Amino acid sequence: MFFGDLAASFIGWAQSPFQAEVGFASLGFAVVGFLAFRDNCSMRLASILGPSLFLWGAAGGHVYQMVVHDNFSPGNAGIIFWTDVFIPIIGFALLWARYRKKHPGAAAN
Repeated sequence: MFFGDLAASFIGWAQSPFQAEVGFASLGFAVVGFLAFRDNCSMRLASILGPSLFLWGAAGGHVYQMVVHDNFSPGNAGIIFWTDVFIPIIGFALLWARYRKKHPGAAAN
């Protein structure tokens, strides 16, 4: 939202008003994350699930851009792509580890 020209050029795209919409979605995800900080596992799952679907969808878009448009800009095929893939995996792994710590017998079932 704040560095739209820089972000767009890094990805290899033109600036778009859609970038502000994505920024507000990120703000919404952050608010849910703060609400989940001291809440139960369901709220924490929700705080990971929404952003994960967004990030994996974005990763799919990056793959499409790589395959169809040969867009291997650093912001499309570099670290942004890999964080889109792995940050949700890390989030789910941490949530699972927290759940196992609070419910040690649940892992044995």
